[in-house]
Amino acid sequence: MDTRTIPPHDRPYFIVNPASGGGRTRHRIGTLIDAIERAGLEPDCAFTTRPGEGTELAREAIGAGRTFLVACGGDGTVNEVVNGVMAEGAAERVKVGTIGMGTGKDIAKCLGIGRGARALRAIVSGEERRIDVGRVTAVGPDGNEVVRYFVLEASAGWVPEISQSTPRWLKRLGDTAPYVVMTVVKMLGPMGRSFTVRVDGQEFDGRYNTISVHNMELWGGDLVAAPGAAPDDGLFDVIRWGDLGRREVLRAVDGQRKGGTHLGMEGLDRHPARVIELSSPKATRLDLDGEMGGYLPARIELVPGVLRFVAPVTGEAAAR
Repeated sequence: MDTRTIPPHDRPYFIVNPASGGGRTRHRIGTLIDAIERAGLEPDCAFTTRPGEGTELAREAIGAGRTFLVACGGDGTVNEVVNGVMAEGAAERVKVGTIGMGTGKDIAKCLGIGRGARALRAIVSGEERRIDVGRVTAVGPDGNEVVRYFVLEASAGWVPEISQSTPRWLKRLGDTAPYVVMTVVKMLGPMGRSFTVRVDGQEFDGRYNTISVHNMELWGGDLVAAPGAAPDDGLFDVIRWGDLGRREVLRAVDGQRKGGTHLGMEGLDRHPARVIELSSPKATRLDLDGEMGGYLPARIELVPGVLRFVAPVTGEAAAR
C-alpha cells in the first residue's frame, strides 16, 4: 500500500487506547508509531482518554468521511470502534482493522492477526473478511433501552463478572493470568443464579453459573470457550454453564486451557442460535467483548456478514 496514491479519507485511521493492557500500551506508543511507519503507512492517530471515547472518535471520523478505522488496544477498544461504525449505519462503507495491544486480544487472535506484524500486513494488503456482529437490546444504567453491538461474545452471570472486576494493575500480568487469578478470588462468593433463556424460541429455566453467547471461539485471553465457533458462519454458539461448584469451575477453566474439553462435562450445554432472549430475577450485568453492555433483560440477535474486517480470509488458527 502506497499511501501517497490513496485519498486521505481512505487511509488507515488509528484509534489508540493508551490504557489498554493495564496501561502497558501507553509505554508502547512510540514502538507502535515506528511499526506503522516501517509498514509504509502514515501514523494518523487519535488517542482515547476515557472509557467509551473510542466509539465517539469512530463516529467523528466517519462523519469526517474516513472509511478505514484501526482499533489499537484490546477487545474493548475494538468493541468501541465497531459500535461507532454500527451506530452510524456505516458498516458497508467503512472497514475495520485492529492491532491487538490489550490484555486479551482475543478478537485479533481469532481473526489470525494476533501478532502486530500480521495485523500490519493485513492492513497494508487490505484483504477483507466479512464477519457477523451481535446486536443487543438491553437495559441501560438509567433504566432506558440501549442498543449495543459485539463481535466476540456476550455473557451474563458469574464468569463475565470476573472480567468486570479485574483491576487494571492485574492486567499487566499478561493475556490469561489476570482472569485465572480473579477466578480463584471470585470463587469465594456465590457462583450461580436463576436465568430464563430462550434460544431461537426454545426456553430453558434454571440455575446457572453463566449464560454465554459466542461469535468466536476464544475469551478471557486464550481460553477456548466455544471451539470451532466462526465469526462468518451465520450462527452464534450459546453455552449454558450449569450451577457449577468450585471443583467443576476449575475443571472447566482447565478444559478451556486445553482447547475446549470442558464441553464434555455434565451440566454444560451448547446450542447454535441466531436469536437469544435472556433474563434473570436478580439484577444482572451483561458483558459485551469484556465491556459493560447494560443489564438484563436482553435480546441478542445475529447480524450476518455485516462488518468488513481487515483480516485473512483463511488460516485463523495457524496465524495466531
